Amino acid sequence: MGGTLRVLTVVNAVVYFGAAAYHSGALIPAGALAPASIAESLLGLVLAAAIIGLVPARIAYGIVLAGTIFGLSIVVARGLLGVDLWIHVVMLAGLAVGFVLLFARRGTQSI
Repeated sequence: MGGTLRVLTVVNAVVYFGAAAYHSGALIPAGALAPASIAESLLGLVLAAAIIGLVPARIAYGIVLAGTIFGLSIVVARGLLGVDLWIHVVMLAGLAVGFVLLFARRGTQSI
């Protein structure tokens, strides 16, 4: 994992752990949603595993993207279009930049 991707992955992991803290009710009691807190913690751990090299970055980002899209579908289905929606937008934006870095790096290595 290159330096820029590593830094971005750290930032992404912090976003997921922050969302987990928000949904745990630790920051704002109104944000408590235990299942989301557990899922976001697990996705943050997947990103952390990629940072230290336990999981290839492409696999980690794929897993986290799938989990984030699943979470977003729940947010939309429940009509939680406030903070929860924006958390997922930030998550998806971070993942999108990560995928760009993954594919850009991969493309330059094959030349």
